[in-house]
Amino acid sequence: MALIERRAEIAAPLDYVYAVSQDYARRYDWDPFPERIDVVAGDPQRIAIGSEVLVRNKLGLNMRVRFVQLRPPTHAAIAMVSGPWFLHKFAGSWIFQALDAQRTQARFRYSLTTHPRWLRGCIEPLAAAYFDHAVRRRLQGLKAYCERRPAIAADS
Repeated sequence: MALIERRAEIAAPLDYVYAVSQDYARRYDWDPFPERIDVVAGDPQRIAIGSEVLVRNKLGLNMRVRFVQLRPPTHAAIAMVSGPWFLHKFAGSWIFQALDAQRTQARFRYSLTTHPRWLRGCIEPLAAAYFDHAVRRRLQGLKAYCERRPAIAADS
């Protein structure tokens, strides 16, 4: 199993950073990873535990994930329901911690296992490197967006 974890300090309040991170209408404004995101199970206006989202990345790979934990404004976690042929298991958590009233630490953590098992030694390091690169870019995008502080909807 490969573990990928990256952190970023963001000069914005905790509630704001969390709201931006979970606002799918705004996701394209800051997140370089998805080409398309569709809520395919659950209320598209209110993500909840059990909600499922289909994400198509810019390489054309699809992954359907289910929310397994939500504790606003500090935690959101997903587990893969289905995904690219080389991923056996995938899970991710985004954890946010207030450092003070105007600074938040964002921590993105992913774990993955690849298959087939006999190719794991080759495929897993490549997959881990790809997701590590994606996590770094996503955190950079979230940080840059939140530090500009565009207004968000009051109900986000």
